[in-house]
Amino acid sequence: MKTKLLIRGSVLVIQTAIFPYYLLFLKNIGETYSSFSLLYALFALSSAACFYALTWIPHQFCIKKMYSLSLFGLGLSMITVPFAQTIFHVSLIQCLMGIFQAIYKLSEKEMDKKEKLSWRKENIHQFILQLIIVASILGAGLLFDWFTIHVLFYLAGAWYIVNSWLAIKRYEI
Repeated sequence: MKTKLLIRGSVLVIQTAIFPYYLLFLKNIGETYSSFSLLYALFALSSAACFYALTWIPHQFCIKKMYSLSLFGLGLSMITVPFAQTIFHVSLIQCLMGIFQAIYKLSEKEMDKKEKLSWRKENIHQFILQLIIVASILGAGLLFDWFTIHVLFYLAGAWYIVNSWLAIKRYEI
């Protein structure tokens, strides 16, 4: 249980801490707000399409493997963000991130069903996690005073991959 909370908390911290800076990155690579919205919509569309496609696949896949794969894929996607130079590159990254995010959410929900988690306990952990998120957002802002924005994407990608390893270790895949 503790490892699972650590992984989920870490993923939520990564996603929340990097989100405002990722939006700035998307805006800077696109020349107009319409290109920015297109890039963000690609993420949502690929995630929705993947969610829908996964409902048609019988549950032959090991949920725990999907969980670890999704974290690893999100990590690699984050690491590639600083290398994107055109809107096309970012579009591909957005689609991949949407797919891996859908796999992550689906596997997370399936694991919750199997473990029958307590609602009250989850809320307490969520509160503590939100406090950690606030600190990480402020910390990310301070990091930018010393490093470039690319460092944040490398750190986020590496942290996703560490969580993928933790998931493999926790579930002994």
